Amino acid sequence: MRGILAIARKELNVYFTTPIAYVAFMVMALFAALFFTGSVDVYRNFVARMSAYEGQEILEHLNLTDVVVSRLFDSVGIFIVILSPFLSMRLVAEEKRGRTFELIMTSPVRPFEIVAGKYLAALGVLSVAIAIVAAFPVLLTLYARGMHGGSPVEWQTVGTGLLGLFLLGAMCMAVGLFVSSLTDSVIVAALISLIVLLGLWLVTIFTIGNQGPARDLAQGLSASEHLGAFLQGRIELKDIVYYLSFVALGLWLSDRAIEGQRWV
Repeated sequence: MRGILAIARKELNVYFTTPIAYVAFMVMALFAALFFTGSVDVYRNFVARMSAYEGQEILEHLNLTDVVVSRLFDSVGIFIVILSPFLSMRLVAEEKRGRTFELIMTSPVRPFEIVAGKYLAALGVLSVAIAIVAAFPVLLTLYARGMHGGSPVEWQTVGTGLLGLFLLGAMCMAVGLFVSSLTDSVIVAALISLIVLLGLWLVTIFTIGNQGPARDLAQGLSASEHLGAFLQGRIELKDIVYYLSFVALGLWLSDRAIEGQRWV
């Protein structure tokens, strides 16, 4: 455990003594703010039009959580897929490029401790970026009101949505760590990770109009499909198993790749 914490502290020190973490937080906040304000404007304009035409029945079924927060979280999901490779690309590849990987391998820590420490540090940075997004539902609670004067936000749905984003981020960082452990080029690590993660996010596009086993397989592999239930306020076992399976596989493959470097 000491080895894991030592590696994690070292990685966090790199993230926060360089612009990496701060740029990630700034870009996440800017990206989320743009989608948030856009969704609020769409909601406000729609309500104004429906009120003019006395569309009270439609307004009764509208709420800020579904129209604004869930759409915001869905947009943040694709941004996490894009951001994660750039947070994970340096985890092992930079050590190899800087000739410090051999030093780590000769230290009294096991490969799994190296993997776990680096992974926890990177996931911690990404978790802070996701936590920034939680500020926007808080703003709705402070400055908006529900249709009947109650809270405008369903916090259960917000909580499950944030959980889904965290699990998505955990999967992305595990994939990125594995790819980083295979190369000594941070650019190659980022590009391959991005291609793999975008493939998992967009896999259902290739089966549009198709039915049968191919579509079922694509939906089963799709990261975006498994995020959908969380954004609707549901926690389903199959979705949790999906994300945690990728985390476990990514960490195990990273451990095997680093262990293999001992004998190279």
